Amino acid sequence: MPSFDVIGTGALNVDQVYAVPRIITDGAIFVEEEVMEAGGASANSVYALAKLGLRCGFAGAVGDDPDAEIILRSFANVGVDTSRIVRKEGASTGFALVLADKQGNRAMYLPPRETPILAASDVDTTYLADARLLLLSSFAGQDSAMEALPAQTTVAFSLDALYAQRGFQAAKGLLSRCAIIFANAAELRELTGRELPAAAEALLDLGLRTVVVTFGRGVERQPWMATAAPIGEGQERLPIACWLLSREEQWVLPAVRTYQEPLVDATGAGDAFAAGFLWGFLSGEPLPRCASLGHVMAGFCIARLGCRAGLPTREELIARHHRYFE
Repeated sequence: MPSFDVIGTGALNVDQVYAVPRIITDGAIFVEEEVMEAGGASANSVYALAKLGLRCGFAGAVGDDPDAEIILRSFANVGVDTSRIVRKEGASTGFALVLADKQGNRAMYLPPRETPILAASDVDTTYLADARLLLLSSFAGQDSAMEALPAQTTVAFSLDALYAQRGFQAAKGLLSRCAIIFANAAELRELTGRELPAAAEALLDLGLRTVVVTFGRGVERQPWMATAAPIGEGQERLPIACWLLSREEQWVLPAVRTYQEPLVDATGAGDAFAAGFLWGFLSGEPLPRCASLGHVMAGFCIARLGCRAGLPTREELIARHHRYFE
């Protein structure tokens, strides 16, 4: 039996998040609230999964500065194994400046400084393989790491805008090794050069088993969004929050509002969605339920400033999911 349920790998950042009334392109505006916390796409998901009670580890790189301690301490608070996080001497830990408004918009800025990179020589493939599932986001050396993994290791990938810019041909090798991918419509368009549904279908043609397309605040249901799952009473006209494809079937998830608080910050909502989905997946839940669990997780996240402050425990997730989807 593997030692871990999930091991993540990818960028490790410290996020400085500012809540603003609106994101402006010119002028001045007051910041309403600010928070500094650990971040990174797969890192946020692994943190969330550990808080849900799964056995988690992470492989990544940080600097030898005080910001590295923020990342390591955050993981330690929920029991994530950090023994494969490499500290790069003389390097500064990754940093992101984030502006977030109450309409769900965000702007992320990455400073022009070299950040620690997990090189291929740093990757312990034996460690990565010692998990039921490996969750990836962008990092150098991942293609060679994937080649060394045993075939039975299930791999999920959280696509981001920077990786999508590599283009479809450059990413084919990595993508063909993945079983599940999480992406929004803009990222899929950037990656494949195609619009939906062709962009998602191209990934299934590569061999992926499941493509999870998220729409943030929701989109109008499209004619090609066929669904094999029942829509709840009164949900027929709701926007669509997620379109889910497997090789055999596809489903849509209505954008049910699952939180009572005002929307504070959508930063990290996609990472929270991926965590809820994967928690359901590893618990043996059917794919539509995995998607609704992810949707509920995202609702917890966006009601607090930052990517991690609002994330629930297992009991809180189950209780809220039962309220809105059962």
